[in-house]
Amino acid sequence: MKNVLFVALLILLLACSKEDLGTVNARLGQIIRLKEGQAALYNNSGVGAVQVVRLKVMEVSDGRCPSDVFCVTYGKVEVKLRLETGTGIGETMTMCLGYCYGSSHFEDEARAMVNAIPYKITLLEVSPPPRLQDKTSHIEEVQLVLERL
Repeated sequence: MKNVLFVALLILLLACSKEDLGTVNARLGQIIRLKEGQAALYNNSGVGAVQVVRLKVMEVSDGRCPSDVFCVTYGKVEVKLRLETGTGIGETMTMCLGYCYGSSHFEDEARAMVNAIPYKITLLEVSPPPRLQDKTSHIEEVQLVLERL
């Protein structure tokens, strides 16, 4: 009875999370698009695979040059990701596109170990680019690929 009550409480708390935009199902090697706060769930199979791996876009920090102005540099966009198992064991990393030199972050490719299984994450694109004339808030969409090494 205590387990049922605990599970019900856990489901209720997860349902009330403001930053959770839902979870999409994905396959390893598939190009996916996620918004800030959204996650992809990978149901892996094969010898030694972790049964479930979750990749979540935690935060997007966009400092790129607006598309409707001329800039000397491109700027950069940073994406904070979390790759974890169904039990929450995993790694958090920040990736970057654009002028990232001198940064302590990974650039467009990162490697992570989850339960001693190596994965590679490739950050392909963050869209739409910022616009100076459009002051309305927009939610960036992050294009990624997760592969098992």
